[in-house]
Amino acid sequence: MKQALTAWLAAAAATEDPVQAARAAAEAVAGDPWRVVTTAGRLARCRLDHAERDLSLGAALRPLRSDSPRGLVRVPRGAPYPASDVAGRRRRGAWDTSPEMARRLVDMALTGRPRLSTALDPACGPGVFLVAASERGLHVTGADLDAAALAVARVAVPAAELVQADAFQGGELAELVVGNPPFVPPERQDKALRRALRARYDWLEGRFDLAVPFAAAASERVAPGGRLALVLPWSVLVERYGRGLRRQWLRGARIKALPERERFPGASVYVGLLVLQPDASPAPLAPSGLEPSELLELEDAPFDRHLRPGDVALLRTAQARSRPLASCCVIDTGVVAHGPDGGKRRLIRDHAGPGTVPFADARQFFSGEVLHLTWEPDRMHRPKSLELFAGEKVLVQRLRGDGPIRVGVDATGLVPGHTLLVVKPGPDCPVDAAALARLLSDPITAGLVRLARGRRLDLYPRDLGAVCVPDIWWRDPGRPLGAGLGLTRAQVKRLQALAPEAAGP
Repeated sequence: MKQALTAWLAAAAATEDPVQAARAAAEAVAGDPWRVVTTAGRLARCRLDHAERDLSLGAALRPLRSDSPRGLVRVPRGAPYPASDVAGRRRRGAWDTSPEMARRLVDMALTGRPRLSTALDPACGPGVFLVAASERGLHVTGADLDAAALAVARVAVPAAELVQADAFQGGELAELVVGNPPFVPPERQDKALRRALRARYDWLEGRFDLAVPFAAAASERVAPGGRLALVLPWSVLVERYGRGLRRQWLRGARIKALPERERFPGASVYVGLLVLQPDASPAPLAPSGLEPSELLELEDAPFDRHLRPGDVALLRTAQARSRPLASCCVIDTGVVAHGPDGGKRRLIRDHAGPGTVPFADARQFFSGEVLHLTWEPDRMHRPKSLELFAGEKVLVQRLRGDGPIRVGVDATGLVPGHTLLVVKPGPDCPVDAAALARLLSDPITAGLVRLARGRRLDLYPRDLGAVCVPDIWWRDPGRPLGAGLGLTRAQVKRLQALAPEAAGP
């Protein structure tokens, strides 16, 4: 890092140009393409700032005291230096892939297809996938909107054909289209672009991440007989907003294998590595042999590699003998205790006072702690009626991670935060909240939710609302759930194995 950083500082001092500085950093380590993309690439993602005092920079590029023993280079007051630009990276969705992950995805894409000769990364950044593909002998092309990142990529892979362009503009085809789409949630997307993408892909729905239409556009750039290989946010593979894309692929592409969920290096997000052939007829999905048509029977068509043949039929059996939980219960999220004029600490206090109500988020509720919320609906995001929280209700942890469905019963009028879901027995509900809590905490329920929704980290009201409740259970809530659903012993064991606590990390 010191060599690249020194070159960046010298070029920035001479030109005040972050693009020239990024190129100088890349040229300083040009003997090793992987050092170029990992060190100079990291500098290219920084913004050019000026030191307000004498300082030094360490390997992590954080400003340190000028005499810090961890400092690699000194920066005098007033001189330009590379400052972290987390906000800018989030706005652009620019999270660079590790060399290990890039190599692994390219290897997966080339398995069984040694004759592929051209590769394209339509959002190449500093060029990690270009290096990985060129190592395998492919002629590589790339595009990106970030001029500084492209300057690094030109040094990392001098033979690459690179252009500064928007991935949504289209262009020439390649036999392998590979990359890491920008992860940009709807609140950070350009509104005009979002409208244009909805017009271009009429199956887009909900609060879609930019990675969804990017993946669709990338698949259009694959030459006949070629492959698409992408690092995709796990939510794109399982959440509802990505189901239109998944259905397109299940109907008209050959998915080589459903991905495992894994953490993206250096970020608190899960991803999956997906490889498919866009112009091939669908085939059974590895590793389970599940037919794409079976996944298409599920409302959200989740890409869950642990589903297997017969699972959808099992779900249909359970649904045929039950009615959904929402038929007898009101199900909603807790309150978002903040609004546009401030965070929730503005309304939450440790002690009761005038106009307060008892309040708890999931962490407090399950630890027995109670806070107090100043009830000001006009200053809260999507306020709800206090009537929803009166009387007996079940509270369910919304962010469950890899754990089971975690539930508790409250009859104190507690107002839950948005990290909890509320399940309140309706006027026609024949069972009490305690029985509903037992139903929701049963591993069979968790297994059925997994079948219907895939391996998800969150629970939403519609997930709980669709929970299968046997018709007979409403009259006899002490009856075992599996028996009420008419399941065989093998089917019960299968659902228990799918439950989060049994599925493993």
